[in-house]
Amino acid sequence: MRVPILQWLPKYSSNDFAADLIAGVTIGITVIPQALAYATIGGLPPEYGLYSAYVGCFVYVVLGSTRVVTIGPTALLGLLTHDGALLMGPQAAVLLAFLTGCISLLFGILNFGFLIEFIAAPVIAGFTTAAALTIGTTQVKSLLGLKFEADGFVETWKAVFEHIDETKTWDAVMGFSSVAALLLLRLLDKVKIGIEDDRTTFQRFINGTFWLISVSRNAIVIIIGCTIATALITPGDDDTLFEITGNITSGLPSIQPPSFNIEYGNQTFSFVEICQNLGSALFVTPLIAILESMAIAKSFAKGQRIDASQEMIAIGTSNLLGSFVFSFPVSGSFSRTAVNNASGVRTALGGIYTGILVLLAITILTPYFFFIPKSCLAAVIITAVIFMVEIHLVKLVWNSRKLDLIPLFVTFSFCLFLSLEIGIIIGTAVNLAMLLYATARPRIKILTFQNTSATDAHIHYLHITPDRSVVFTAIDYFMSTVRKASVLYPGVPVVIDLSYVSIADFSTAYGFDNLAEDLHKRGHPLVITKAHPRVLTILEGVRGTKLHVHRDGIELDRLLLGNDS
Repeated sequence: MRVPILQWLPKYSSNDFAADLIAGVTIGITVIPQALAYATIGGLPPEYGLYSAYVGCFVYVVLGSTRVVTIGPTALLGLLTHDGALLMGPQAAVLLAFLTGCISLLFGILNFGFLIEFIAAPVIAGFTTAAALTIGTTQVKSLLGLKFEADGFVETWKAVFEHIDETKTWDAVMGFSSVAALLLLRLLDKVKIGIEDDRTTFQRFINGTFWLISVSRNAIVIIIGCTIATALITPGDDDTLFEITGNITSGLPSIQPPSFNIEYGNQTFSFVEICQNLGSALFVTPLIAILESMAIAKSFAKGQRIDASQEMIAIGTSNLLGSFVFSFPVSGSFSRTAVNNASGVRTALGGIYTGILVLLAITILTPYFFFIPKSCLAAVIITAVIFMVEIHLVKLVWNSRKLDLIPLFVTFSFCLFLSLEIGIIIGTAVNLAMLLYATARPRIKILTFQNTSATDAHIHYLHITPDRSVVFTAIDYFMSTVRKASVLYPGVPVVIDLSYVSIADFSTAYGFDNLAEDLHKRGHPLVITKAHPRVLTILEGVRGTKLHVHRDGIELDRLLLGNDS
């Protein structure tokens, strides 16, 4: 395990400090309203979002492999936490963070980073898009001020339409106004004054102000919404104009290990029962946490090598330590990392200032969060997740390889209509099955030749070339194809060209030897040509007397003419 901070900290300068301070404070302003909102996605009290927003900041400074990634609560992990928290209470979310940390950390220490590469881009796109639609759907209730219980994409929309006449006007106005404001403020960053290479100091200041307002849009909308609600709501009035966040526990949480036996409601859950109830979320949550962080790190790497195992260690440690202060599972955040990068962060030390700002919010600002309208928080979530929908990728996949749309739509459908955990498992299984099928069915070119290029000898033979490696999954199919081709040309030598075969295994060697014996009985000499050295070594380990290997054109002629001993 490396400690990356030891590589860059000795070179830290005052210029780095100023840039990191600006970026860190900017991220802090961004993460506080997001943390409150993402906790509600997970079915948790809002303060749990704040508890989840600072430990990762400090950990990533020491263990993170890039300067820009910011660790904290995300919409995806909030959604994966929801079912467990709903059934067994907030402690289940905390324990899930602990287990996510243990699994991620173990995978990182064992250098299992390569396993992430088995999750294909179409599967990730299907998962992310379905998750975004599911998350957005869960917030429609709060956006309209409705009260009902429903699970899943279809059930939630069904309940929305059944209760649509119960919409609270003030909540709907506040919610849709917040959505509009957030989308407009997001565009403010695109407004530029002056010509890029010839701007005055005042123009640069105005552009910088526009950018700061744009990246702080969540905090701005929350503050305005809270101010309006405070002015309009009469204390003690049971029929308030808005559904508000309510009391948020103030102060830092006590440091204690997560509970492995949970009492919630009238039930007590043992550790085994907790694991059973969490189900596939136990494995999918660390997988998604790692995937999110890795995808973000690669997006902003700018040529820098990303150590997948080191990222696993950073994510694992963040979750593991975070669980001791009531954090739910955390990972890298794409939106906050983009802001961090645009803020000009120089090193990972920017996370220190973000973490300090979150701690100040927990200890000082929580009483002021009481009047935050839930419709404002819903607007923050909806405007964040709509940009996770990857519709554009469908066209790219269609233009590139249409077959890859199968795992994309399978993942999307199962995630949306069944569950995220099951969807990504099924999608990955379908994608791997397609990959295995491709290895099991190589394309085989069959030609007939009259002579070789090395001599003028007139030799009639069958030339067979597989277009990829022939391993255990493909050997039976390959042997069957060769046998069928040999039947059409009785007594003709068979030459297998292994130019495109870079990998072989025992099944390959054993199959080729059996094929040589079989063809020999029917009068077909079998010759292997152009084998790579490592493939040749494997074949030599099993090769019998009926399988011939040639190393040049003249030797091939001799073998085909029957002059080879």
